[in-house]
Amino acid sequence: MGEVTVQVGGHVTLLFSVNSNALLPRNQGSKGAGFCLEEGVKSTVCLLEEGPDRISVTKMDGSNFKNGDELYIELLKSFRETFSVESPVSINIELQLPISQGFGMSAAGLLATSLALGELFDRGAEGQLARLAHRLERDISGGLGDILGLWAGGCELRIVPGSPPYPGKAVGFNVNSPVLLVWDPDGSKHTSSYINNPQWQSKITTAGESAVSRLKKHHWGPAIWSSLLDEADRFAMESGLLEERMRSNLLSVVQDNIDESMSPHLCMLGTSLIVVPRVLGKNLDYSEVARKLKSLGLGVAETRIQ
Repeated sequence: MGEVTVQVGGHVTLLFSVNSNALLPRNQGSKGAGFCLEEGVKSTVCLLEEGPDRISVTKMDGSNFKNGDELYIELLKSFRETFSVESPVSINIELQLPISQGFGMSAAGLLATSLALGELFDRGAEGQLARLAHRLERDISGGLGDILGLWAGGCELRIVPGSPPYPGKAVGFNVNSPVLLVWDPDGSKHTSSYINNPQWQSKITTAGESAVSRLKKHHWGPAIWSSLLDEADRFAMESGLLEERMRSNLLSVVQDNIDESMSPHLCMLGTSLIVVPRVLGKNLDYSEVARKLKSLGLGVAETRIQ
């Protein structure tokens, strides 16, 4: 097999804690809850007859992502060290959502590429390849629990921080619901600007641990939907993340342009939010809302929760 393509959806975190002090990256991560999306990253890896490796990363607008290859250079290096393979490859990454907006693009890209390399070379079980992606995600101070969330799938609750399949533990249920992603094109922030800041880390973790403690008292299934949305809003306030002006302004604009059947919630940690059905099971049409928000200069994307 000379070419493999793997698609992995993005991930939106609604609430979380920071658990990054463990010595080993596989024990680092977060507790929390969020959604796994259909749109995300498509990774295509091909064997080359001769070197050097060729890596390209294309943003959702079709332009080249400058320096976007650095993440995948490190992943390829780690894969070769782990599985003792030397053959040159090309890696083509297609980003279907914006970076640094809380949509889990680095996690989706790392997981998709790790799985694609594993299939191409017939190396590693899925859990081992997911752990490799998690380790790289932690090395760059990217997402904390995105890989674990993607492993659970659907609407997920992360109960024990860490990499999948162990020591991290998460549960998920299928939603298969249309949603709308909205972001401020001028407001992106890297996750590390929060999780590496002691003050933010303390406020986020206190609010996130409390939310997870309340949520895990209940059976994790569709009946939790309303409580989860309430907890997401409570976390945004108690963590202080809603107090940031760009986030609060974005939320106000979106609230002014949707109807009562739709429920907007901040994505952690971009200047972005996700609009979901207030009542699970309703197939909402977001096309008119998307058109209005786009006319205001906001980024929008219609997708689905898995």
